Amino acid sequence: MSQTPAALSDLTQHLHAQGRVRVWSVIVTILGEISQLEGGEISMAALLEVCTALGIEPQAVRTAMSRLSKDGLVSGKRDGRTASYQFSSQGLIEYDAAAGIIYAIPKSTDCWTFAFAAESMEVAEVQKKFEANPPLVLGGRCYVWAADNAPHLLDIATRDFIVFDAQPRALPHWAQVSVLPALNPETCQRIRAGCQDLCDCEMSPDQARIARVLLIHFWRRLVLRYPYIEAPIADWPFSQVHRDIAAIYPQLLNLSGTKQAAEARFQ
Repeated sequence: MSQTPAALSDLTQHLHAQGRVRVWSVIVTILGEISQLEGGEISMAALLEVCTALGIEPQAVRTAMSRLSKDGLVSGKRDGRTASYQFSSQGLIEYDAAAGIIYAIPKSTDCWTFAFAAESMEVAEVQKKFEANPPLVLGGRCYVWAADNAPHLLDIATRDFIVFDAQPRALPHWAQVSVLPALNPETCQRIRAGCQDLCDCEMSPDQARIARVLLIHFWRRLVLRYPYIEAPIADWPFSQVHRDIAAIYPQLLNLSGTKQAAEARFQ
């Protein structure tokens, strides 16, 4: 492999700067981002090569793969001395559900539904009630959904909620600071900077694959933890990160020589 671009080194550094790397989670990203676009499976040799480029030790990879196999998310097979792995049936179901969120098309939201809860309503209670369609929580009592994705008003408008159809002209400072610190702004900034830096990089096909794995891994961990990509807040980081990744992703696919299913992601 040719000299590693600085942008790729910075992203790899950030992977390790977040604390102990969850190797099993990185492998899930690799299976989704590489093996699913390259025939559905990956050899252990190829997996170790990718992980080595990410600074992950072979023994940690084998331990994580054993865990994923025991959990029923990954299945393996042998052909002589060659071992290869893929998502199991259950793993594929979970991957497909997650992929619909991870690789969704960026969109802008103009209309929002606001529901203000009574003091007696606990945040955890509301989140459980709307687990399948979680709201953005502002200040612990204000719950926000995109209007075209909001639950039925009859589900919201109970004696415990006041529902507003009109969006406020501006959200107060308390509403913004109640949610922004709870996110991961450092990773959002690192993804955006990485996308910008990678635009000007000359990369080999292998390096472009590594870049895809890193960007999608960071994005996957963000978007599955905080499912509200859009928000009625100025400079909301998720929507900006989403657009940046969607813009560079086709370029990285092209550089890595991967064309299968390219149109189904961020398109």
